[in-house]
Amino acid sequence: MSAADKAPKGMFKHGNALEWTPERIARLSPLEIKQLRANAERLNEPELVALCGEALKAARRQQRAR
Repeated sequence: MSAADKAPKGMFKHGNALEWTPERIARLSPLEIKQLRANAERLNEPELVALCGEALKAARRQQRAR
């Protein structure tokens, strides 16, 4: 068992970036995706920043197709 496993809950802060899936992000408005991306950048979550970027590209493609 590692030290992290023995530590009391709440001692180590874990990011919520893993909770964001491409499908969940796609349900957001472009403005909400931009805000999520800004928060991810501020919190140094590069994977989430990349997911937001892809979601914004997809949203732009959908708008052009209309």
